[in-house]
Amino acid sequence: MTTNTTTPSRGVLAWEAPLRLAATDVLTGNNRDSRREKNRKTRAIRTVAEATARYRRAPHLNRARVVIDVDYPDRLRRDIHNLHWTVKPLVDGLIRAGLLPDDDDRHLASLILQPSGRLSPKILGQRTFTFHIHVYTPQETSS
Repeated sequence: MTTNTTTPSRGVLAWEAPLRLAATDVLTGNNRDSRREKNRKTRAIRTVAEATARYRRAPHLNRARVVIDVDYPDRLRRDIHNLHWTVKPLVDGLIRAGLLPDDDDRHLASLILQPSGRLSPKILGQRTFTFHIHVYTPQETSS
């Protein structure tokens, strides 16, 4: 359930959803997977993101700011920017679901990726990452 709360720097919250991936399916710049395995994981992330957006009834917006909070599977020291390899197909899945017409600069005002400080739960003994997606409609300033 989404409540329309306003954050001055981000705008009005339009939609939010958690997306959980197995740690083995998360792509980072440090992965040493084969090209075939990277393509499989990319397709899987894109498909899960699209299904999540459709199931959670993501709105169709023309312009938005996206903030993604990440729950890590453990308390190891991590570099959040390595997760951009996972975030790109995640955003592509949201676009396929119709959240935005495209992920270019005209439609995607900003994309913020930040650690949440929380731990993602284990599912059936498997470590997971949880991506909390928050979509805001930006408040345009007129000058």
